[in-house]
Amino acid sequence: MKNNLFYIEFDKNDGTIMSLMLLNDKDKMNWCADYGKWGKVHFEYYGGFYGNYKSKKKALELVEFSQSDNEANAIYTNGALQVTVNYQFDNKGYLVQRYVFKNLLYADLFLSEYNCSVEIPLNDNYTYADDCLIHNCNAHIWCGLNTAYINALKMGVSDNNLGIVAIKGSFNSYSILECESNKRGRILLNLTPVELTCNEEYEVVLKIFPYSTSEDFKQKATDTSQFISISAKHYTVFENEKINFTAIVGHSIVNARVYTEDGNIECSTKDNAVTVNYKPKRLGEIRFFIEIDGNITYADFIVKPCFEKIIENRIKFIVEKQQYHKEGSPLDGAFLIYDNKEKHMIFEDCVPDHNASRERLGMGLLIAKFLQKNPNQKFYDALMKYVQFIKREIYDSNTGYVYNTIGKPEKQIRLYNAPWVSMFFNEIYNLTKDKSYLFEVIKLFKVYYSIGGDKFYPNGISILSILKSLKKEHMDNEYNQLYSLFKKHVDNIVANGISYPKHEVNYEQTIVSPAATLVSEFAILTKDEYYLSNAKIHIDLLERFNGNQPSFRQNEIPIRYWDDYWFGKMMTMGDTFPHYWSCLTARAFDDYYLASGNIEYLEKAKECIRNCICLFSDDGTASSAYVYPYKIDGKYMQKYDDWANDQDFALYFAVETGLLNT
Repeated sequence: MKNNLFYIEFDKNDGTIMSLMLLNDKDKMNWCADYGKWGKVHFEYYGGFYGNYKSKKKALELVEFSQSDNEANAIYTNGALQVTVNYQFDNKGYLVQRYVFKNLLYADLFLSEYNCSVEIPLNDNYTYADDCLIHNCNAHIWCGLNTAYINALKMGVSDNNLGIVAIKGSFNSYSILECESNKRGRILLNLTPVELTCNEEYEVVLKIFPYSTSEDFKQKATDTSQFISISAKHYTVFENEKINFTAIVGHSIVNARVYTEDGNIECSTKDNAVTVNYKPKRLGEIRFFIEIDGNITYADFIVKPCFEKIIENRIKFIVEKQQYHKEGSPLDGAFLIYDNKEKHMIFEDCVPDHNASRERLGMGLLIAKFLQKNPNQKFYDALMKYVQFIKREIYDSNTGYVYNTIGKPEKQIRLYNAPWVSMFFNEIYNLTKDKSYLFEVIKLFKVYYSIGGDKFYPNGISILSILKSLKKEHMDNEYNQLYSLFKKHVDNIVANGISYPKHEVNYEQTIVSPAATLVSEFAILTKDEYYLSNAKIHIDLLERFNGNQPSFRQNEIPIRYWDDYWFGKMMTMGDTFPHYWSCLTARAFDDYYLASGNIEYLEKAKECIRNCICLFSDDGTASSAYVYPYKIDGKYMQKYDDWANDQDFALYFAVETGLLNT
């Protein structure tokens, strides 16, 4: 199939799309991942009850396929369900993908997220940066009943992007198949429950169109019949704050209502917009349903206690439940992973992401930062014991080396770790005013840059805060030494441009965010337009990872999908919305705001960091990630991981940046 916008190739063996390209794309990107089946309907049923019924599970099979230049048709059945799929171009040249589900059984057939979905395998994968930026996309998914869409942005800055919007029917969740560290996997849009009597039909229609900017996507989506666009200043609010949002459609509204599980919510309607200004009556998650002229969608908000209470409860929990005490043990004083369900600490030295080093440093950073303005002897004593642990087991004061785990094994050097130890020592200096910690920072960085740190993209380091401490103590020689090392590092990043090197994942948000942060901080430091303009290059790419869905779990939260496997108890690959490293995007946006004065990025930073706070429960427990899809490879998700592991960096950076100061 081909017209003035699209070139589409089908696999005639199964009737699915194997290539979808935009004709004006000079890079000839195929939006369909080569491991997927675009348009495939996933539905299986058991053909009998008695005996080994699992052996009688039947998938849909193609029975008829036809194609012309302007249209393609496929019919599938498995004896219980018939699915007729039609692809054709509308009068604007957009691709319309239509599904008709027909019950062939004498009994009623129940379709739902449990057993029926449509596959849209977008090319959201990480090969290497230069390739990703022109051939791959960031797929932002929302399944909000009648308002369901995928906003697929090319990873690189481009006017050639792809929108997919439901114009008939309803989806209430999505699932993922075959996710890997560098492959997001096959996206399945799950049907909202529908019951079909014998020979009854149900229709779902998707419209697929090219668009240039996010505003262009929003405009084109809103022009469709059932799309409801929702916008809110904050999807995470603190007690005593109000929930304010607006729902907009592409026509004048006749009838509208807003409700939650607790009943109707007062709203106002004018022209094509519905506005809600609501004072929450309780803490916790609140789903608002918005019904406009027969179409229904929802928006997800969460109400949290005041930020100060969240931090204090979290630190109290760390000190009381996550610090190990056993005299003579190398772990004495360490902050460890905690299993919230089984209620005990976790340590596995042979599994680096389960040890007592690395990302667990976030707990120490948070406590050190908190104590600078909130004296607490119990917390202080716990922190000082942790300092002893770091110096004894993780950091070698004689050499300046930072190690990957206890016992200082020389073969385990990881370039992410040393910057976190430097930040930790800097915060201990800020707390105690003991200059010896700054000398450790100097020593540490000299080693770090001698072993390849100047070519690395480290997360969570602030060159501004470290240089500020040196300046405060009038350590001019040391300041100049570090300034030179930092400048060489930043200049290397600038020289690389957008050809980012591979790290633990080939290309992802926290490879771009350190570039955006470090170059922005050097722009702040030098007030040099050269660094500011180069920072914007990275900021533009970093933005494209962020979604704008009407949910505290996804709004201004970047795509990440491998973290729970490494840091969680479930060990599951798949979308983590949110994951705490989202905070690094907030921090990069904030630094760019400080460098440029562009308040848009301050607001984005605030929303991003707010929406990380759901990882912290009101009682002080925490989770390393929320695994968002309905299912991943057949396993039910939509839940927080049981482990509190590495998430406390989010609270640390919320305090360090002051983004949640109200």
